[in-house]
Amino acid sequence: MKTSIVLVMLLVTFATSFSQSVKKVYVCTPCGYECDLKEYNSLGTCNSCGMAYVEKSTVDFDNITFAEMCDRVKKNKDILLLDVRSPGEFTGETSMSSFGHFKDAININVSELPARLVELEAYKNKEIIVYCSHSHRSPRATYLMKTNGFKNVSNVSGGVSILEREFGNNECISKLFVSHVK
Repeated sequence: MKTSIVLVMLLVTFATSFSQSVKKVYVCTPCGYECDLKEYNSLGTCNSCGMAYVEKSTVDFDNITFAEMCDRVKKNKDILLLDVRSPGEFTGETSMSSFGHFKDAININVSELPARLVELEAYKNKEIIVYCSHSHRSPRATYLMKTNGFKNVSNVSGGVSILEREFGNNECISKLFVSHVK
């Protein structure tokens, strides 16, 4: 009996000291800027972008290139391409550079995404690729989706602003992309 009590006390002491020794690491909520790479030892707000710090272990998504996106689209016809720019950027009806969008992409502005996640419920277990113009909004959207139970979400690095420069003559991109540049 005494041995059992001592054993339980030792286990409780070990568990308590172990949990206190494991320190959490925090990072900026993904925003696509350099501040995403900095680590912190407590909660707070990023001085660079103003985003809240989150546990580093919760930032769990792939960043892919447009070439990788093309390969995935070729292999998976049920993939969802999610454009998180404003509707004007998506359609080209804006005074700012909008570059274009991918055919059959769904457009939900990143600022509206938290309230509209329910519209994407059917895709929770399907592959989703998120993009924007410069890869600053899409990491935030990808993080939001992953932390809300979407299983297979990837972010496209660079955004559509790099397409012409990086992939101008790429056949796959040419077939998928509707350019607004005239």
